[in-house]
Amino acid sequence: MDTREPMIQKEQSFLSEVVRASGENLQACYQCQKCAAGCPVVDAMDLLPNQVLRHIQYEHRERVLGWKTIWICASCYTCSVRCPNDIDIARIMDTLR
Repeated sequence: MDTREPMIQKEQSFLSEVVRASGENLQACYQCQKCAAGCPVVDAMDLLPNQVLRHIQYEHRERVLGWKTIWICASCYTCSVRCPNDIDIARIMDTLR
């Protein structure tokens, strides 16, 4: 192995960054939309909470971080309580902010 060449590190995926930072398994989301159905501020969001999770799964970093949804989230934890897979969606929104 030639030690003179710098090692190229593979860029970490957006999904793995969010999972590592939040501690949540957002891959468990199957888009039931219970999080959106209970959200008191969903009408002001440009993207539903479940859609944010889906876009993270699809590695859409710029899109997710550019939408207003993560800033509008009231962190009331209604979405987290309603999630049948115990995903703390409010924690993910906090992580994204």
